[in-house]
Amino acid sequence: MIEKLSGKISTVLGPIDPSEAGLTLMHEHIFVDGSCFQSIPDEASNKILIQSEINFKTIKNLARHWNVISSHIKLNDFDIMQQELKNFVLSGGKTIVEATSIGIGRDPFAVAKMSRATGLNIIIGSSYYIPISYPKRINEMTEDDIYDEIVKDIEIGIHDTGIKAGLIGEVGIGGSISQMVNPHQKMPEEKVLKASARAQATTGAPMIIHPSPIKGSLMKVSQVVLDYGADPSKIVFAHMDVQTDIEILKNLLSQGFNIEYDSWGIEDTELIDSSDDSLQLPNDNIRLKYMRDLIEDGYINNLIITQDMFLGLQMKKNGGKGYGHIIDNLIPRMKNFGFTQTEINNILVLNPQRILTFK
Repeated sequence: MIEKLSGKISTVLGPIDPSEAGLTLMHEHIFVDGSCFQSIPDEASNKILIQSEINFKTIKNLARHWNVISSHIKLNDFDIMQQELKNFVLSGGKTIVEATSIGIGRDPFAVAKMSRATGLNIIIGSSYYIPISYPKRINEMTEDDIYDEIVKDIEIGIHDTGIKAGLIGEVGIGGSISQMVNPHQKMPEEKVLKASARAQATTGAPMIIHPSPIKGSLMKVSQVVLDYGADPSKIVFAHMDVQTDIEILKNLLSQGFNIEYDSWGIEDTELIDSSDDSLQLPNDNIRLKYMRDLIEDGYINNLIITQDMFLGLQMKKNGGKGYGHIIDNLIPRMKNFGFTQTEINNILVLNPQRILTFK
């Protein structure tokens, strides 16, 4: 554990007391480059979409061609992102976790500048995203090399910036399902996951995992993390909106992990291409029902809600709901669904504080 960070949250501008965090979005992207996902259409008429701007003419293509339109998978204009975040600040937001990890455009200088410009507490991550985004050097890196890099990011700073990571993640799991569930095959991201779990055990830092939602994969990942000494109370399993089998979520929660619903405001079924009933993207009302059920089973202290802003369709300037959706729209709805103010405060203030605070 890092003694000087014990009891503190580590932001890009330095450590803060947890009481300063206030309402927190635990998994967002402020600057992100999703070029690794980009698909180039074969059809001549669709190639024009690549450089299209998001407007009323192209918005109908965003779900079906979400990874074709460049401006849809990249958030990189400082002035635009500052204005988007201003809406969150004006609604009462205080802290954001910038979960952009290595491989998808992590930008510590820009994030620190944004923190100063907006007054937001911002926590930046370390470790690597999914294999499709890995830089070439990772092929030569050992598990120990990756571990050392993550610990340095947290204790000393990212590269030579002096800006410290206050989070491990989001750590991407993106190998094939057969690799994830067959113990005799080695998944390409296994050394990253193991190094990240070891770094969590050493530093006491919070950690976000971007997992495959398939049942076998979730169980495999959770076991690897526990085997390598990580503290499940500091670990968040992201993107659990699509996991509609509540028993799988209860399995993770019963082990002490935290789960994250992070697609609030995205209700377009075209974004999830699966015929599996347990892997569907529910709307916000159904998400609230699932959360209500988990709260009734005693898991209020292990639930996180955030928005995972990373696509152009989510931005307010493009007609999306923006970073303020949870505060402006969801909290009133939660109250209508019977959530108490104490429960809302637990989910949006106390749970993030606990997870983000170094032990």
